Amino acid sequence: MNLFSNSKHFIQMLGSPSSLSLLTRLFSPSISSTVAASGRWYPQPACRLYSMSSSSSLPDKMDKNKGELTLKKEDAAPIYAPPRGEKKLGTIKGKGDEVLADYVLFEESIGRVKVEWRKYDGLTSEERTIHMKHIQSIEERKLQYKDPKTGYIVLNTSQLLLNGKCCGNGCRHCPYELSKHRSRPPVMGIHRRTRCMVVDNSQLGKEAHSSGKLAYCIHVYKQGFRAKHMPHATLGDKVLVAIRGEMKKAFVVGANTHVHLRKHGVPVTDTNNIVLLNEEGNPLGTRVTTAIPAQLKTKVDNAQFAKVLAISNKFL
Repeated sequence: MNLFSNSKHFIQMLGSPSSLSLLTRLFSPSISSTVAASGRWYPQPACRLYSMSSSSSLPDKMDKNKGELTLKKEDAAPIYAPPRGEKKLGTIKGKGDEVLADYVLFEESIGRVKVEWRKYDGLTSEERTIHMKHIQSIEERKLQYKDPKTGYIVLNTSQLLLNGKCCGNGCRHCPYELSKHRSRPPVMGIHRRTRCMVVDNSQLGKEAHSSGKLAYCIHVYKQGFRAKHMPHATLGDKVLVAIRGEMKKAFVVGANTHVHLRKHGVPVTDTNNIVLLNEEGNPLGTRVTTAIPAQLKTKVDNAQFAKVLAISNKFL
């Protein structure tokens, strides 16, 4: 009895105008946003149902023959933001024609000098003073600052970035530490693969100098060291170099020593100078073309080195 009465009540509800409008909206080809909202209360855009029987209502990007959606390569290609290109670091003129870093250089420098608080906690008071002085110089767009302890002029990160590559001198604020431009750190003297300049008038040295392929050290002759742990060569030491596809012995007569490793009274040259020797141990050339340190005169007791001193006419 209850089942019959409930069925009768349901049929009466379907006959009402509101129920008919609901069924019309449900089975119409245009589905309302509230019906297709999947439980969302906010309105959704209405979607259109397409029938495969009529080809006139198909969208433009649907293949009418296969009944599948197709997409052109031009439409499917992702759209990327246009590249900004490489950052051009430069300088501007300040008050009194002072050279200052421009905004691009300042932005790049300030990003390189950030220090985590864990690392800053481990710094000493002197290191913190230097760090704050370095930060202050970059914020003021300057390219250098004065060391608060020694008074020396120190190049900051802005100037080193403006140079374009690492100079290999182990600068305090070198930004190229993990870069491929990073060369070897400063060492006590000439070591393996160090480039050397031939300063005698031998034909082999002239060919190497004109070709631009300088000689480089491959071994240092010093007693008391194992071959695996090759020592560093200093003034007056004998080395083995590779030059123009040959191996020649040579004496070091000039060294480009790092500023932190220089000794008082010993002159420093811009290049590592050598004098080539032949198989008998005699100088390959007949004249040394540059001045050599006068400290080398103390090695006059060495018979081979005495011959190098004999062909030298300028001393520092």
